[in-house]
Amino acid sequence: MSRHDGRRGVLMDGRLRTVLFVAVLIGAFFEISAPHPRFGPLVDAFALTAVGVIGAAAALGFEPAPTPARHREPQDREPHPSTTAPICRYAPGPAAAPQPPKPRPFLRERPTDLSVPRFGDGARAQGYRWLLPDRTVQNGIAADEATIGAFTLRAASVVGPGHRCAQPAEPRQDSYRIGRSHDSRYAIVAVADGLSSAARSDAGATTASSQAVTLLRDQLDAGGGIDGLDAKELYGRIAQSIAAHATGRGVDTSLLATVLITAVIEEPDANGVARAWVGWLGDSSAWTLEPHVPQWQFTAGEAKDRASAVVSNEVAGRLPDTPQLTRDHCVTLTPGSALALVTDGMGDAWADPAGNVNEYFANAWRSPVPATRFIADVGFDAPQCLDDRTAVVLWNGGAA
Repeated sequence: MSRHDGRRGVLMDGRLRTVLFVAVLIGAFFEISAPHPRFGPLVDAFALTAVGVIGAAAALGFEPAPTPARHREPQDREPHPSTTAPICRYAPGPAAAPQPPKPRPFLRERPTDLSVPRFGDGARAQGYRWLLPDRTVQNGIAADEATIGAFTLRAASVVGPGHRCAQPAEPRQDSYRIGRSHDSRYAIVAVADGLSSAARSDAGATTASSQAVTLLRDQLDAGGGIDGLDAKELYGRIAQSIAAHATGRGVDTSLLATVLITAVIEEPDANGVARAWVGWLGDSSAWTLEPHVPQWQFTAGEAKDRASAVVSNEVAGRLPDTPQLTRDHCVTLTPGSALALVTDGMGDAWADPAGNVNEYFANAWRSPVPATRFIADVGFDAPQCLDDRTAVVLWNGGAA
């Protein structure tokens, strides 16, 4: 129906109502003026009521019917003063032509995890899906929280973005173990990093870290103490365990290649000062954080040459091939200081002078944090940081 047809119908409807009202009014006039021998007052009341009802209906019927909607008003037109404008977050604009859907980035199935600290633009692989390796391996994340004498400990190991999104995915090749002597006078830490070039290095790293803590605990319980520790002898026995594991699996020992760093931390003395023995083979490292010092300080491990344009990931020593290259060193922990053992997935980022990763972790780990926060920190997002990350930190809570 057109707009003019609708208006003509409304006018005709109003005229019919007017004629009907006038007719009822005339009829009621004659009814009231005519004499009725019986029920006169009742007839008069009924006539007046009929006039009132028909009059009200006629008056309400004069309101024009709503015009049928023809089209939606343009979005950029000012709203009519008698209407309420819709509330929206952004100012509406003219309708845009439909655009084809944008292609999704390769493998990016979820946004970057906002719970982890992010440096610079982060790494693209951080947002990729986590995939499972083809074979049964250790968990992608491991964590611990403990108190050993005067020391508070946090530990976490997270499979790196470059391993968990590969096709096929690779297992977490880092491994750590923590322990203590039976009298809790010594805390024991071992952190291993399997070589990416070795197909079964995750098994080598697990064997190395587990055997290191077991052998160190046995020696400490026998009354040897820190001064009696022999790094080369210890790492030689660990190498034998890795070789035996390879033989049991029927694979070459080179497939289980790993680096290893170990530490034994002695209970603080009366002044709150603690001694720590550190032994290492390969590029995992130990760092210390003193109160009021803005960064973690490199203490032990195989330092990489960052003066060259390309930083090589090749290591000079590894287990089980070269345990004779093992070195050791003793450090001192003052009250309130911390000792961290990390794999190169953490250490390389801390040692990079171009970034602010070290400064962030010095502030974030100035004192013990909840284990869940510690895991998120170890899973940090930074450009070109794709390797597995492992960190074990002990805070000296001895007397100040």
